[in-house]
Amino acid sequence: MRKTLPVQPDGSIVLPKDLAQEVFGKAREAVVHVRSGCLVLSPVFVDLDSGDLPGLLSRYHAREALEPVLEGGFKRGATEAVQFEGDLSVLALSDVFLFLSASKKSGVLIVEEKCRWGFFLENGSIVYATTDDPKASLSAYLLRKQFVTEQDLHQGHRLLLQGEDPLSVLLEVSGLSPDDFRAQWVKCVEDRIFQVFALSQGRFVFQNGSLSQMLQLSLPMTTTNYVMEATRRLDEWARLKDRLPPAGTVLELAEEVTASTALSHEEERILSKINGLRTMEEVVAQARVGEMDGRKALASLLAAGLVRPSRPGSEPDAAAPPQAALENGEREVLRSRLESYNNVFSTIYQALKMEAGSKVDVILGAFFKGLEPGGSVFAGMGFTSGGVLDEEAVLQRLAALPSDRESALVKDLNELLYFQMFAVKNTLGPEMEAGIVEMAKSLLHRE
Repeated sequence: MRKTLPVQPDGSIVLPKDLAQEVFGKAREAVVHVRSGCLVLSPVFVDLDSGDLPGLLSRYHAREALEPVLEGGFKRGATEAVQFEGDLSVLALSDVFLFLSASKKSGVLIVEEKCRWGFFLENGSIVYATTDDPKASLSAYLLRKQFVTEQDLHQGHRLLLQGEDPLSVLLEVSGLSPDDFRAQWVKCVEDRIFQVFALSQGRFVFQNGSLSQMLQLSLPMTTTNYVMEATRRLDEWARLKDRLPPAGTVLELAEEVTASTALSHEEERILSKINGLRTMEEVVAQARVGEMDGRKALASLLAAGLVRPSRPGSEPDAAAPPQAALENGEREVLRSRLESYNNVFSTIYQALKMEAGSKVDVILGAFFKGLEPGGSVFAGMGFTSGGVLDEEAVLQRLAALPSDRESALVKDLNELLYFQMFAVKNTLGPEMEAGIVEMAKSLLHRE
């Protein structure tokens, strides 16, 4: 069945709602490809866990997944014994890579946490990286970057069933030249390298050996440079994350941008993709300026007041502010309680940070993960960058309670304090714990 769609005066083509829903389901946007003189539309944002995509990606990943590469493309050294192994909670992955680079090792480093990652080295240089996870496969990468569509992968699957090589099929359905295809393959491998550096737990083992020349890629950086770049990205992300809303937050323009507004190229690209419907994650993906550069640009726009999280509802200011339910006297009592505890929390945060560094956010943030809405005032919340609670956010939560607000607040504050003291004892020892207990008693003496 063919359907004729008229071209609008502005050159656009409008798909009727029923047809769009039939073709795209819940997807809000599509990307257009020109294939054989026809326009091919496919969803921009694809859920890699939806429908039959997981199985489809697994079949494309069959050749480049870790186990097939180990079995068919990796020649182990003279001895089968493990040459080097350990725990990432004791030895950082960056130190492992630097050691392998400095000692000019050839072989495979396997890192295992929720899945396995394999990094193949020749004379200390990374020449390939892969994983068991199909969502980190080359086919998933090309799908996310819009070099192929889900329809392309389904069409190519027929060739897979005929015994065609998955990489050859991906090359064919992508329409890329061999050189461009290989360049994207390299970028996919680099993504895997950077992704694994975020792991702080798990096991690793290294075995001597050599990877087949057919699978070796000419990566643009040395192992040391990959370590340095990964470290830079992690540090930059640690600074950025407190300035950005959650990835699923819908963004909108806060004020009109005029011709005189000075913007970088990345900021212009980000602004052009904000329409009050897209989430932060979608905006960054659509801008196609790189994930880190896109997030930096977005943080600048948020700080400048040009962009803000979308506020659902017609007139946000028409409703009374949540804290209006708190009378001034009660509000000051609650604020005073919060301030006293925040002074303690800040001291604990600084003490832990001196010992644990950036891990302090993980250690203390664990308290909030198990909280259920309705069971705690702090459910869904977290600490600010200084290790304290946002007073206004907590007061808004308390305003929604019908009664016994102070009792509820003190109960939850004490639970949080007990959790922190446990972290102090485990991290800093009983002597430091005793000192902080005395400090806490002094600061909370007014109670």
